[in-house]
Amino acid sequence: MRHPILASIIIAAHQAREFIHEAIASALMQGVPMEIIVAPDEPHDYADLAALDPRIRVLEPVARPTGAGPARNRALAVARGRFIALLDADDLWSPDYLARLVPLAEAAGVAFGRTAIATWEGRVIREVRPASGRADYATFSTAFASFHGVVRRDPGERCGARHWQDVPAEDVLFDLESLALAGGSAPYDDTAIYHLRQRPGSVTQGDAFIGDIATAYDRLISLVESGGTLVPPDQRADVAAVFRAWARMNARFEAARQKPGRGNSSLTYQQFVKTFLA
Repeated sequence: MRHPILASIIIAAHQAREFIHEAIASALMQGVPMEIIVAPDEPHDYADLAALDPRIRVLEPVARPTGAGPARNRALAVARGRFIALLDADDLWSPDYLARLVPLAEAAGVAFGRTAIATWEGRVIREVRPASGRADYATFSTAFASFHGVVRRDPGERCGARHWQDVPAEDVLFDLESLALAGGSAPYDDTAIYHLRQRPGSVTQGDAFIGDIATAYDRLISLVESGGTLVPPDQRADVAAVFRAWARMNARFEAARQKPGRGNSSLTYQQFVKTFLA
């Protein structure tokens, strides 16, 4: 007997053929009835992935890249699960990540696990976890990395209210919206681990991303403060403060890289953050 789909796992795929199998393998070890939706964001066809497991659905490729947000929205539009979970094509989950977080998200609307930021070879650089045992704005203010939640879909949200914006760091905004809709505090399970891997050559590791993300933070702050998101009015200042904290850290990192005689172009952002927060 087939169980109803409980969770929809969304994976946007852009130039991901060499490593997406690892992400999918980790997603298949989750212990809940689910579907994996692969949303290609390039002309390359990923259709062969559907043969790996009947729970995998692969969307049609696109003629040209649209960005992570629109790709994820294409998957969200066809998702059948009551819960939505985002997994990047170059990242991994610990076994039973969803099995641990779904019950918490059922009660609260969203739940978070630990994020372990590591090199591509697997060496952990730093970890993102709340100090209080619950995820809140303070957690996000010092995260300086994606801190993905498992989100419950309510009936009204199936009409398109929830979506990822077409701007860098759209995943952070999505999770902050979820946190705000849960009242600014959400349950956390330290044993559910999101392995965020720093892949050489990825967009976020390129030099151009520093300038792009600085511009994106300004845009995200404007969106939040103007009411262009789902963040309730009484929590907009808290969410905007998170992005301002991230913008300040980004500026510190760029200054450290460019400082005459002391700059270090090989310094990575997460290494810098780890040293700064120590």
